Amino acid sequence: MGSVAPSSRFLCRAIARKINPEKDKIVVELGPGDGVITRFILNRLSTDARLVIFEINPVFIEKISATFNDPRMTIVHDTAENMGQHFREMGIQEVDCFVSGIPFVMLPESLTERITRECQSWLREGGRFIQFHYSPLLLRLYRRVFRNLHVEVVAFNIPPAIVISCEKLGI
Repeated sequence: MGSVAPSSRFLCRAIARKINPEKDKIVVELGPGDGVITRFILNRLSTDARLVIFEINPVFIEKISATFNDPRMTIVHDTAENMGQHFREMGIQEVDCFVSGIPFVMLPESLTERITRECQSWLREGGRFIQFHYSPLLLRLYRRVFRNLHVEVVAFNIPPAIVISCEKLGI
């Protein structure tokens, strides 16, 4: 976990608002923790959408499994580095939206860049990568990988958070 307190409803709403229920049919959540944002994502998704969750902590996996009984959700107990293998096994060819709660500022930058580039490679054109942080330290990395970003500050969160949204642009 990369936070001292659970994400506020203001942060969860700011993230979920970036999901388009009409277009986003394959949504992937990376590092959902205890699932506080997961609830908002599921509420935003259409009935024919799919949410794939990658989590490495078995305690969080157990909590999410016990909290949500939603047939649209698949939990993968593995690191986001291996997402490609799991997508191929699930028959997923591209992702519409990634929502990441991975505390990348606590990881080596090379690993952060590898995971972010993997997300970018799986996104459909026009798809979005959404990441929340408590520090702007990695904005340059996201701009380098995606060539664009939009930053929204969510003051009503402890600590205040930023939501970074990057769109996969055409070549």
